Amino acid sequence: MPVTAAGLGCPMTVYGEYRTKEFSMDRTGGRIMAWWNVTREGPSGLPTMLTQTVVAAAALCIGEIVSAPIYVGMASNRLALVPWAMVACLLAVAFVYTVGFAVLWGVDNLTRRMSIRYRPVAYGVVGMIGFGCWGRFVVAAFLDSLLRPLGLTTLSAGSLLLITINSAVLGFAAWFLAYVSPKPLSDRRVTVAVIGVVTVLLAVAGAYYLSRMYAVLY
Repeated sequence: MPVTAAGLGCPMTVYGEYRTKEFSMDRTGGRIMAWWNVTREGPSGLPTMLTQTVVAAAALCIGEIVSAPIYVGMASNRLALVPWAMVACLLAVAFVYTVGFAVLWGVDNLTRRMSIRYRPVAYGVVGMIGFGCWGRFVVAAFLDSLLRPLGLTTLSAGSLLLITINSAVLGFAAWFLAYVSPKPLSDRRVTVAVIGVVTVLLAVAGAYYLSRMYAVLY
């Protein structure tokens, strides 16, 4: 196990089988891991959480685009498909790059002592709960804000349940992929950067369409 910059009070990096963790030495020579330490796949890999965040955002965008016809159907086909798909991407990206980042950090800390074989499922369950709640309260609220000016009734209990289930399924898939993605993507900086830029562009397009819809409806 290679060790660098070892010494009293000096940062030390330990390269493990699965991840790289940074430690500092306490006065007794013991290793303590601080919350700001960066976890990587190998000495030159991208930060694990950065890769996970980008992959989760991309997975949710793909899921929201595929699911867009369901939401348009809830609006009696009064919403255009592409604009709503972009708005849904905006909401998904906003979740991942704010709340979702904190969720990833939390689940990473909670699963460190868990068997590796169960960690992808644990990540998926946390993503399912987190994005399921986001879909129920945030996505549904935005959709309702577009339905009322169109003279349509607000979302029924059945529609809210469908949104919650759909969001939960997407959250599970996105967080599952987020866990397994760092190893194959750790050295593919350009690929991760391109995926990240695409998610941001989709979010920008969603913000544009949402502002135009609100300008027309309100």
